Amino acid sequence: MKKNAAQVLVEVLESAGVKHIYGVVGDTLNYVTDALSKSSIEWIHTRHEEVGAFAATADSYMTGNLAGCAGSCGPGTLHLINGVYEAHRARIPLIVIASQIDTMTLGMDMPQEVDYQKVFSDCSVFCEQVYNAEQARHVAVLACQAAISKQGPAVIILPVDISKTEVEDAIQYSVHFPKSICVPAKVDLEKAAEIMASGKKVGIYAGIGCQGAHDLLLDLAKKLKAPIVN
Repeated sequence: MKKNAAQVLVEVLESAGVKHIYGVVGDTLNYVTDALSKSSIEWIHTRHEEVGAFAATADSYMTGNLAGCAGSCGPGTLHLINGVYEAHRARIPLIVIASQIDTMTLGMDMPQEVDYQKVFSDCSVFCEQVYNAEQARHVAVLACQAAISKQGPAVIILPVDISKTEVEDAIQYSVHFPKSICVPAKVDLEKAAEIMASGKKVGIYAGIGCQGAHDLLLDLAKKLKAPIVN
């Protein structure tokens, strides 16, 4: 059965565990919000897109589930930028749907045309445009995979004419959920232990590298009688 690119995108987001998408409806985003209304994903309307981006970032951080935000063409998506920067700096997975004007008018100096790849290049782990409807599933899977694996915002640029174009969607790309663990080399651990054991007054400066090791960090601090700063 044929489905449009917006429906394909929403199906991928469902498979990636997205429960909520925040933003402001309207204009070039209509096909996406229509697909969302027929899905298990809850659309949460906000007064301003910036609020939506911050809310989605907080949602992803607090729940551990991938969340998303979306904006219509031009200023709609531009308003997401502050929240996207926050997610990028805090290394929080986030899906950003950047709705774009019709591909036939791109490059024609239209008032609402924005080069989103330039705008989001400094605050995303993935930022790609869907150039034809057949790419929709593949690009959406790559975006979700990047957000999960690289821990940051992944931007999907979706022109309105592409979002309404129907495709067969035959190739079922799927999102993989890695359970990888980053472990320091044994020699580095031994060196760190040697430095701490030889110190008379030890303080711990804890950063993002301690993520997921809260209890272990506290145990180490108690053993060393060391204060913690971050």
